[in-house]
Amino acid sequence: MRPRKIIPETPVTDFLNSYPNKKTRENYRVAITHFLHTVCRSSRSGKFAKPDVLAVRYFADLKNGVRNHFHDLKSYGLLLTEKYAPTTTSLYLSLASIWLDENGYPLTRREKFRISALLPPPYPLDREVEIKRSTFRAIYNALPEDVSVLFLVQIASGMRLGEALALRKSDLDWDGERVEIKIPADITKTKAARTTYLTEEAGFVLLEYLQSRRDDDDRLFLISYHQAQKAMRDASRDMGFTHEINGRKVGVHWHMTRKWFISRFSLVASKDVAEHLAGHEGYLSRSYRRYSKKQALKEYQKAEAKLSILREYEVYYGLGGI
Repeated sequence: MRPRKIIPETPVTDFLNSYPNKKTRENYRVAITHFLHTVCRSSRSGKFAKPDVLAVRYFADLKNGVRNHFHDLKSYGLLLTEKYAPTTTSLYLSLASIWLDENGYPLTRREKFRISALLPPPYPLDREVEIKRSTFRAIYNALPEDVSVLFLVQIASGMRLGEALALRKSDLDWDGERVEIKIPADITKTKAARTTYLTEEAGFVLLEYLQSRRDDDDRLFLISYHQAQKAMRDASRDMGFTHEINGRKVGVHWHMTRKWFISRFSLVASKDVAEHLAGHEGYLSRSYRRYSKKQALKEYQKAEAKLSILREYEVYYGLGGI
């Protein structure tokens, strides 16, 4: 086993600060805090203590042999299965394990196997709404106008919701064969700038929306992340796409636009290009780099008909009533 690290005074804060992505930091913060509050729950004074205080106390117990991190993780995993879905259980347990590993308390391969054997498989228990053109068209028509434009842009570009909401009008180039979106590095999950495109239908609808606005705001969309999420939940419910499975509500959600983009694009054009345009980590690969910008756009145009959802464009693309 590797030598134990010298534990700093703020072992949680220091660990979180090593991750530049805000969402990643938040996921780790929630998981580590939950782990510490759970395993230290027997101490009333520690229940509401700050994570760093609990962590220092916990590592001292580990060092002195009072606690065992393998047994704690195993007990923690079993407690999670009583309250949370398998995917959440797997995520929290994995993040807590990584934090312990980074601080000198790794699990052996056998210990990892023994813990995973006690847990349900980390797959969603909920069956998502089937992604179909008719489903997306119904959602598009049910959303408020500004959110429906955002929805169409998401379907056409493969962007993450947070990326689209952070765009400025100046990030769009309207002069090419298709509207080009230049996504700045500072708003992407991977912190790498990239380019994606809009279908003709999405470009047309977005232009109409922008021309109808009477403000001087440079933001492409004026709604917040939470407003977009609420609008989607309401539309999914109103159109009858939301149902309950195992006590959880399941319906249409924003991430489905990325799944649509990649799966539909890949039916008729390069999957490597689809994954890169959508900003998936790991897809700055050699297989993508063999495409020039012009060739990537050609691949996008090949897939354009598959990404369309509006009826008026079905005739244009020869889709009939699909």
